[in-house]
Amino acid sequence: MWVNLELAKKPVSCLEYIIVHEMIHLLERHHNERFLYYMDTFLPSWKQIKEELNNLPVSHGNWTY
Repeated sequence: MWVNLELAKKPVSCLEYIIVHEMIHLLERHHNERFLYYMDTFLPSWKQIKEELNNLPVSHGNWTY
């Protein structure tokens, strides 16, 4: 499983969504009805979390040294 390191900067709920999403791909390769069933079963709030994640910036550009 590959996860973009930018995701480490996202809220924990978003990380949970990504991990559950990717783990479900171990059971179902495609984003079909079976996949959606598993998402609904294992993470019922996934649609709201996905929307939150999609509304966040892609990367964190405020780096200070």
